[in-house]
Amino acid sequence: MNTNESRGYVLNGTTVLPLQSTSLPTRGPRDPRKVRRRIRLRFLGFFLAPVLVGGTIALVAWISTPPTRDVEILPGSAVLSIDEQDVAVVVYADSSRPGLFESIFQTRATAIRLSDGEALWDQRLNEELASEAVALAGDSSRVYIGTDEGLVILDAATGAIEAQGTGISGLGADAVLSASAYGYDAEANAVVALTASGGFVQIPVGVLDAQPADAVVASRWQGTLSASAFLDTSALTRFVDTAIAPDGTTFAIEPLSAAVDRDALVITSSDEQLVRRTELVDAEILPETGVEPRLGVMLDTGQFLEGDFTGVDPDDIEALLEAASRLTGESIPAPAASGTGFVLVQHRESVNADKRLLSSVDIATGQLVDTVEMGADAVRAITGPSGTTAVLAAAPDSWYPNTLFVLQEDGTLRQVAVGVVPWWVSPLS
Repeated sequence: MNTNESRGYVLNGTTVLPLQSTSLPTRGPRDPRKVRRRIRLRFLGFFLAPVLVGGTIALVAWISTPPTRDVEILPGSAVLSIDEQDVAVVVYADSSRPGLFESIFQTRATAIRLSDGEALWDQRLNEELASEAVALAGDSSRVYIGTDEGLVILDAATGAIEAQGTGISGLGADAVLSASAYGYDAEANAVVALTASGGFVQIPVGVLDAQPADAVVASRWQGTLSASAFLDTSALTRFVDTAIAPDGTTFAIEPLSAAVDRDALVITSSDEQLVRRTELVDAEILPETGVEPRLGVMLDTGQFLEGDFTGVDPDDIEALLEAASRLTGESIPAPAASGTGFVLVQHRESVNADKRLLSSVDIATGQLVDTVEMGADAVRAITGPSGTTAVLAAAPDSWYPNTLFVLQEDGTLRQVAVGVVPWWVSPLS
């Protein structure tokens, strides 16, 4: 190619074009502001494009992912009287995907009115993995929950945190960050806390500020509360083979055939005139338990014996029972819900099935009133001041306790979900 023909040539500093060619376009002066603006836009687009693409992918994945809630109810839940109604204050661990800008691991508390199953509030307590929590006490003004981040005091109406941990007046930096350092003293109607200096303070139910514990209260809790990182709930999560109601009616699981785990629930009136027998498979009675920490020992039979048994051989059952009767005056618990005319029993569906069932049995007739399926063993039964009983259990499709089975007045069991997915978790929920 002849470059002179296409591009022309320079003669004495002037460009000379070939014949029949057009003149070269003149290039005007560049505007520096436009150049800088163009560079900035290109630079901004270079960085924003990946962000916009990644954000779009994340948003689509968040919208299209089915809403899930990985909930595990903790044994330290309780039923309290709030506005003269039985309200279950359920503490639970939530390790699901709660939504944008939310921690994956949370310890939460929710208040559920047992009469209709309505969740009154649901409050995050902390963001610690494997954190313990126990609902200690409450009234219509405040609810008290012991956690591994210290005591948390909530507004009973809204669930809002009013004070917690080292921020509680009268406790401050002396607060012990362990759920096992807090208990409820029924006689004083106060929450008791072990301090970092080894002393005790008490917070009357309904009050925010702590005050030095009375000498009598401190002596009752000496050796019971601790700074241990593990909350002992063995006394709560137990089942028994024998129970006695306050009216003297006895309940016993008697083996019919040990080879196939066939049992009979035997209900005997206080005068021993009436005996009802209900055949079940691998049956256990749900006893009535409280949430307060207790010093004692758990027997293989499922009985919890209060007292200091240091140095006593756990295999010496007779000695333990004798010691327990001297210390507490009783060794056999009452069955849960017996005051409503029913007894709650956990059992298997059949000798050839591992499916776990929860049944309510009419005390007067010995007949099964209602039976529901559980995904695993029940955790425990909790009863409120008005007598309403709920069972912490796993739904049929769950390995972990995530629901309540509330005993109705007619003996039927109504399921109530815990930790319902809120609207902001997923638009498709």
